[in-house]
Amino acid sequence: MSASSLPPSRESVNAGLAVMRVKVRMAARQARVDQLLYLKMLARQVEHDTVALVAQMDDEGDFAEYGVRPAPAIADMLRIRESEARRIVAVARAVFPTTLAGVPLEPRLPATAMALAGWEIDQAHAAVIEHALGGGQARRISPEQWIVLEEQLAELARDYRPDELDRLAKQLLERLDQDGPPPDEGEPQVNELHMSASADGAGGRIKGRLDAATYEVVARAVRGVLCPAADEGKTLGERQADALGEICEHALDESRLPLEGGERPHVTAILDYQWMREQSRGLMFDFGGRGTAADLRALLCDCGVTPVVFDGASQPLDLGRERRCVSLAQRKAVAARDRGCAHPGCHRKPAWCRVHHIREWVNGGETNIEDLVMVCRTHHRMIHQSGWKVRMHLGRPEFIPPRWVDPRQAPRRQPMLV
Repeated sequence: MSASSLPPSRESVNAGLAVMRVKVRMAARQARVDQLLYLKMLARQVEHDTVALVAQMDDEGDFAEYGVRPAPAIADMLRIRESEARRIVAVARAVFPTTLAGVPLEPRLPATAMALAGWEIDQAHAAVIEHALGGGQARRISPEQWIVLEEQLAELARDYRPDELDRLAKQLLERLDQDGPPPDEGEPQVNELHMSASADGAGGRIKGRLDAATYEVVARAVRGVLCPAADEGKTLGERQADALGEICEHALDESRLPLEGGERPHVTAILDYQWMREQSRGLMFDFGGRGTAADLRALLCDCGVTPVVFDGASQPLDLGRERRCVSLAQRKAVAARDRGCAHPGCHRKPAWCRVHHIREWVNGGETNIEDLVMVCRTHHRMIHQSGWKVRMHLGRPEFIPPRWVDPRQAPRRQPMLV
């Protein structure tokens, strides 16, 4: 079927839906209920066809031809979260598997595939089942139990919401895997540390779990600089947090940490030019937090200063001479402007990014601030391989998607940081 034969069919579907929208306004109560159920069935048809089409595009190498991985490409095309796009790809591969040569195989989740094809369950139900049966607990049960469980979950999905199905799946797996993972005395405990910035910019939270040896090291270091309670009247938790900050400050001051983006790790305080004219009531840190005027005064007592000053239009002022390679000063300026990867929706910090020439050097581009943009490895590759374009607009980078992502090619940019 040619591409030109699809639009008339789409127009017919749209016309039919438009007629039903008018008629349902004058329909009786039960007819409205029936229409609601019909629309849900229609949505399930659309979800099934979406998964099937993604599987076909994946199998036939469409995404590879565009030079992108399936999930990021789907997220860009459909304007959905990448986590949701990953679930669609996972369901597509489980329900419509093929060999490397493109030969269809039996579905890994046959009962789920049948329910999905019969428009009896949502894509969200299928994602719950795929996630449950792909985890460690499901791998520890016997193949016979796995098959029965998949059939059981597909049947439950016909009557329960996805969140209810998720709870039921966990309960059933707990019954089948009562012993849990086998003990392995030779396997060391895994250290965990999670850091999250507060949404309002007022610092952040740290939580984690450490093995015995690592905990001993951290505890001894914290105790070594812990201030007595009588000094400031703070709680033990507050004093331990202060001690950890002091240890980190010392490590930064002594330059005992590895390079980060080509330079020693440091704290960057970003000040708007207008704030400086008003004698600066606060500052913004590199990782997105906001500080008070007192924080700024404390930092300025003993620091190295790199002037990355913004003018009123939020454009970094000139930092260096023209050259092919980006200087550290220019990198700092681009990082201060873009705050990490500039691709809309990406949250990679500057340490994980590289600086890209908007106009290639070999094509006459210059290494000036207005010709540079900060991007992570994934989006750098997309620029070079997938047809994305970058341009500067009012001092900030804009990304223009290829036509296969957005036929309108509407420019996209990160939300303005204030």
